[in-house]
Amino acid sequence: MPDTAIALVMNNGTPYRIQLCLEPERQHTQSFLKDQIVNAMEAMSGQSRWQRFASPVDKLSDSQLDYLTDLDGKERVAWCASVMTNKGERGIGLSRYMKLPEEEGVAEFAIAVVDEYQAQGIGYQLLKRLAGTAAENDLKILRGYILSGNRGMLVLCRRFAAHISVEGGGILRADIPL
Repeated sequence: MPDTAIALVMNNGTPYRIQLCLEPERQHTQSFLKDQIVNAMEAMSGQSRWQRFASPVDKLSDSQLDYLTDLDGKERVAWCASVMTNKGERGIGLSRYMKLPEEEGVAEFAIAVVDEYQAQGIGYQLLKRLAGTAAENDLKILRGYILSGNRGMLVLCRRFAAHISVEGGGILRADIPL
């Protein structure tokens, strides 16, 4: 598998990169990804975790981590954003999709960016790469479920021409055409 790392610069000038989350030949294994997710969860505020999971999640269980990192590059894909620190690579964001078996051509997506790196263009780049991969894998729609108060995510989805509809209970559905 070729190296998918793309060097980018945040709105504030900080360099970062995004790449497919699993690239074992670059030491981006499932175990490495799990550690990065655990560290990122610890760096996210309660509000950010609430907006991502729609529940008061402090940490993920082993089975949740297994689910999030069970990627096959086609029906289950994730892109990661990271910065280099004096301690090595630090994960700061992730976008992923999981193909919905009950709907042809549709995958559910989610994005999370660590608080201190939000509003820097990272979510846009992660979603852009995710949408590109989904289209390459013959998907037609990326579907996300968003809390109605998550303005940042709604703005991001609208940048991708998402059709937004009300699901109920304060949840909106964003369908991004590919």
